[in-house]
Amino acid sequence: MELSQQEQDIKTQAQVESISDEIKSKQPLTSELLPLSQLSSLFEHGTNFQKGCDYLSKHYSSYRAIRGDGNCYYRAFLYALCETLYAEKDHEVFKRVEDYIRSSIDTVEKYGYDRFTIEPFHEEMMELFTKISSSKASQDFSDIHCLLNEENSTSDYCVWYLRVITSTHLKSDAGRFIHFLDDPECLDVETFCQREIDPMGKEITMLGVIALAEAFGVKVDIEYLDGRELLNGGTTLAKHSFGKDGCESSLAITMLYRPGHYDILYTSNVRRH
Repeated sequence: MELSQQEQDIKTQAQVESISDEIKSKQPLTSELLPLSQLSSLFEHGTNFQKGCDYLSKHYSSYRAIRGDGNCYYRAFLYALCETLYAEKDHEVFKRVEDYIRSSIDTVEKYGYDRFTIEPFHEEMMELFTKISSSKASQDFSDIHCLLNEENSTSDYCVWYLRVITSTHLKSDAGRFIHFLDDPECLDVETFCQREIDPMGKEITMLGVIALAEAFGVKVDIEYLDGRELLNGGTTLAKHSFGKDGCESSLAITMLYRPGHYDILYTSNVRRH
């Protein structure tokens, strides 16, 4: 017997929830540090992906896997930013980012977000920074790691606030960014943000990567493990850097892109907790 539309919708929603529950049971929001050999095991021998993994193993020591739920870039940025600030010895660098977050609520309100609606997410972000400061004093990042792995909690609240900051940065310089819109259904930056940036679960675009890096004054390097031929005679992956030109911030994070997904990369000379 053919299902009614309502029955089909209920069945589809149940399937979506089942898949979501399975992902949650198998993959944390952010993993512990993993050896790159584990990444290599995901790909067939002899492929460009495998060759890319060989390159990564020579230049990086480990990676953190981020849950693939459409929020992976924002979640990876959040975790890497917290981890980098935790390790940062220059208090002024930490204070700069903290002050930016504190004052950001005024800016996002200016660009169309309701302050009453935004405040809980802003407060969660500020509370996270307070906890990072306490972790620096105790030299223990494990509490932050656990906090950012709690389901439907701090990580999700802060990820959505990062989306708001990304949209706000794009809207604040709409005349510049409008020239990079390639979706015919998004005729202006505000529409683009409403469709592509604000909704949870929407994968980040290159405009989003640029805007978030610039907003925080962070240099973001991305290694592209996308299955293409390696560059320079088959020896290197394509790598691009994002952030304002001439930015001298000591804050720098490295991401790994593979089709539709982002993880965090670590070099051997960077101490992580």
